[in-house]
Amino acid sequence: MAAPFKVWEEESISKQIEKLASKNLTIYQVARMLQVSHITVRRWIKEAKLIAWNTSIEGKGRWRVPKESLEEFLQARNSMNID
Repeated sequence: MAAPFKVWEEESISKQIEKLASKNLTIYQVARMLQVSHITVRRWIKEAKLIAWNTSIEGKGRWRVPKESLEEFLQARNSMNID
């Protein structure tokens, strides 16, 4: 049996996102907000579950996650939880 998805308090995280000045977040900021490791965030990006962009054309730069992408990710993940 698969482990249940973690349910995040969407409103609380949305408030944290709104407070940030930048339109994009680092992998580490996302990890801290969601209380997961940065490796988990990287895996979500690699699996196209979380949309992000790389600061380098060659893909060797730093990853950035748009605020809107994180909010969509949270909504999608939380809607998958069925009581």
